Amino acid sequence: MAEVVLPVLVLGVDHHRTPLEIRERLAVGPGSLPEVVGRLRDGTDAGEVVLVSTCNRLECYLVGAVDERRVADLLGGGPSEAWLSSAYVHRGPAAVRHLFRVAAGLESLVLGEEQILGQVRTAYETARTAGWTGTLLNPLFQRALAVAKDVRTDTGIARHRTSIATVAVDLARQVHGDLAQARLLVLGAGEMAELTVRYLVDQGVQAITIVNRSHERAALLAGQVNAVVRPWEDLAAAVAEADLVVAYTAAPHAVITPGSIGRRRRPLVLIDLAVPRDVDPAVATIDDVYVYNIDHLEGVIAAHQRLRQEEVVAAAALVEREVANFLALSRPEAATLGAAVATFFDGLIEAEAARLAARLGTEDPQQQAQIRYALERVAGKLSHRMHAFAKAHPEDGERVLREIIGG
Repeated sequence: MAEVVLPVLVLGVDHHRTPLEIRERLAVGPGSLPEVVGRLRDGTDAGEVVLVSTCNRLECYLVGAVDERRVADLLGGGPSEAWLSSAYVHRGPAAVRHLFRVAAGLESLVLGEEQILGQVRTAYETARTAGWTGTLLNPLFQRALAVAKDVRTDTGIARHRTSIATVAVDLARQVHGDLAQARLLVLGAGEMAELTVRYLVDQGVQAITIVNRSHERAALLAGQVNAVVRPWEDLAAAVAEADLVVAYTAAPHAVITPGSIGRRRRPLVLIDLAVPRDVDPAVATIDDVYVYNIDHLEGVIAAHQRLRQEEVVAAAALVEREVANFLALSRPEAATLGAAVATFFDGLIEAEAARLAARLGTEDPQQQAQIRYALERVAGKLSHRMHAFAKAHPEDGERVLREIIGG
């Protein structure tokens, strides 16, 4: 069998290997993403780039003859020597395996979580729309997203889900018992904050206050969970009145400090989901104040994961099979056909996405992205079946595929 030619590098840090202090320095917010990717593209020989940044990981996927130390220097976060020892580097097939496992939730703090799938999809869509991806990362990420969906559909990894939200509820109950009387303060109005709030509401929390720099986003979330919105200037007063705080802002520094706490008569639980952290670690030294950051949650979650090992094994096996299939289709003799099939489906997707958007009368970028993702998922499944057919019929499979795509 010919050697697989796959010039893909992934350099990353995550909660498994890298301390929170380092992940904080390396975190890339949406606003700074174009600048960071621009540095990577200009400062390396990478022809394609996707950057995945979440509260638990930062990963750079690059195509080309790329030196990982150069990538680390361009990312910033202080001298690369200080954190490269806690990073991971995968090339070629190992990079494919890692991406498939990440998208499927097998590398997550919460095994099988569904948020990571959306985060990987968003990272890929952002890169594709900006023109940072091409003939290698497009099929790689499209296949990873499809495999992740199959893992959730075909295995039991999503059953008995343990999430950051469920752990937050468990921790709050340990301090406050019945949560029906707990006063909840939410800092931020992003997806993670919304998921946590919704679960807390399901568990009985009724008094909810939201503080966010963007009043519009806070108001939108407040309308969905019957909450009160207060301006950012009221943050200290809102903290003083709360029994439970869920913090998940994009602030580059702590927004809750020891001076924010004030005198209290009831215990305070702070669930800090942000990277960089929203809560100054010194807050944990105050009596009757309990601070849990994203790394503290790992030990709590680990106990829950042991209940689902059979599902995890099945999911990992499915991922391994799909990695092998993808690599088989990446062999040099399959590359030309693969490029032709990809070009065929790219043309169909562009045409159909434009037609559907026009028919539905939508100019909303998010809705257009959802249309495109649905088409890409269908195309990915069809492409995968076409390549599997060609592999199973070496005598005439390629000829049949080329007749289908007209190439």
